[in-house]
Amino acid sequence: MGLLLLMLGCAKHVSWDVQPRPSYALPSLEVSVVTGERSCKRVADDLAQTLSARPGVVVRPDAPVRLLVQDCEHEVETLLELESVFPGIDYSAAVSHERRRFDMRGWANAVLIVDSPSAATVRLDGGAERRVRGPWVSDGELDMPRMFTLQQAVRRDLATDLADQLAPLPATIRRTLYNDPEPGTSRQLHNLAVDAEREGNLDEALRLAKQAYAANPTAVGMDYIEALQEHASAVGYALAP
Repeated sequence: MGLLLLMLGCAKHVSWDVQPRPSYALPSLEVSVVTGERSCKRVADDLAQTLSARPGVVVRPDAPVRLLVQDCEHEVETLLELESVFPGIDYSAAVSHERRRFDMRGWANAVLIVDSPSAATVRLDGGAERRVRGPWVSDGELDMPRMFTLQQAVRRDLATDLADQLAPLPATIRRTLYNDPEPGTSRQLHNLAVDAEREGNLDEALRLAKQAYAANPTAVGMDYIEALQEHASAVGYALAP
């Protein structure tokens, strides 16, 4: 425990926000959300509500960019698991032990057609899934959530997935910095890599991170390299080969 506290005392954490790149850059942030399918009405309503809460997005019926929600599918699958334990032939059948639990999986898919007078029509596919597994129960009823409640949650997740493809929210980057590292060490190189990343120079950050890993090849160093690559991919930054 003392060693762990010492290591934590040698580091601090920094964080900052970045703007992820959308899957499709809307030609205008004024949009309408419509559907011609009854099965998609609730998804469209949730999408309109979700987009309205995104910075800069305006949802109005006569907007120039039209978002058409179609081909909606959803389902909730419930599996009941039963486990019986019998001690053996030397015991009475009454000694056997039985327990149960539930496993619920809800999923939903939809297609979003983006239609704009100033750009080509674009198709986006959205999907969401949630899984709820209850504890083992030996006596009494299983405390299962209502199927409709799970459907609502998955539908909101689907709306969020579609909204994120058009107007993603800022993401927070969190990194560790070492206090007063010795010059030329792996820790100093790591700190320099984080500084470059915060400034937006991801190529330099990756170069320094690889140098830090070469000086001290640890799992933490490799995790940072992978996190850098994920950061670049999320914001649409093409790292130098």
